[in-house]
Amino acid sequence: MLSQELFVQWSLQYHLFWLRIMKEHAIFIEATMPPPGKNLAQKADAYKQNYDQFLLTTIILANGIIPRDALESGQYYTQFTEGAEQDAENYTGISTRPDITVKEYDIAPVYGNLTITGSLEQDVIHLNQSVLTLTDSFIQFQSDLLNDRASCRLFTMMYTGDILHVLMEAKRYQMILSALQNRDENAIEDYRTFWTHNMSDHAKVMRGQFDPTEAAYFNRANQLAELFDTLAEEETGTNTFPTNQELLISTNEIRDFKANTTDAIMRCKVQSIMLALYTDHLLREANHFIYLMK
Repeated sequence: MLSQELFVQWSLQYHLFWLRIMKEHAIFIEATMPPPGKNLAQKADAYKQNYDQFLLTTIILANGIIPRDALESGQYYTQFTEGAEQDAENYTGISTRPDITVKEYDIAPVYGNLTITGSLEQDVIHLNQSVLTLTDSFIQFQSDLLNDRASCRLFTMMYTGDILHVLMEAKRYQMILSALQNRDENAIEDYRTFWTHNMSDHAKVMRGQFDPTEAAYFNRANQLAELFDTLAEEETGTNTFPTNQELLISTNEIRDFKANTTDAIMRCKVQSIMLALYTDHLLREANHFIYLMK
């Protein structure tokens, strides 16, 4: 059973990562929705605003709670995030709240032994439950979106596979939060298979969104997709099993590719239909996987 200290710390660490991921999923859904899907875009925007508010609450509660290595890992924001948010806002007209990112810069790490008050514990319990309720609703919204897209009742610029991908990530967040609320000490275990498959999905979606003239970027994304497909097969197989070191080396490779792509998009050095916020989003997920392995 999780101690009071780990329950609070793990909850807030995961919220800092996942709340931003969820809000950006809502942004990507909204940004890729053609005019006939206006109502769906508005619903996505409402989810984004709710996740923003929970992220602001988490930032306040996290001050003095989170380990320094987690804050410096690049899983919550990168050197690109604030600028990528501003670019996305300029390009799409969707509010991305870069001011929230700026607030994250000032989160103080934990010093010495962590001491948790009863009131903070109750605040975290309430936050977890509120986020779970919102995420349950967001999962249903994305499930309906996926079904409509897959059955050709709806057109959106998001791939069907990408909608499934963001849905599975929401379900992962839901599972972790439920486990934390139950004080399950295994709440953050069993991450390798999930994130190994995710790295493959990321490479494939990036591969499909580079301009056809960008052969070098397309080919590199394809190489990484094949690499992580192999690792995912080994991860779920019975005869071979990649070590953390093997996964770490490969995830550093795709992390560097995502960072390079984000920088290139922001400097208009590569043509694609991806926002830099999208590739920065994928970069933070790679950093999260690296942090978990370390």
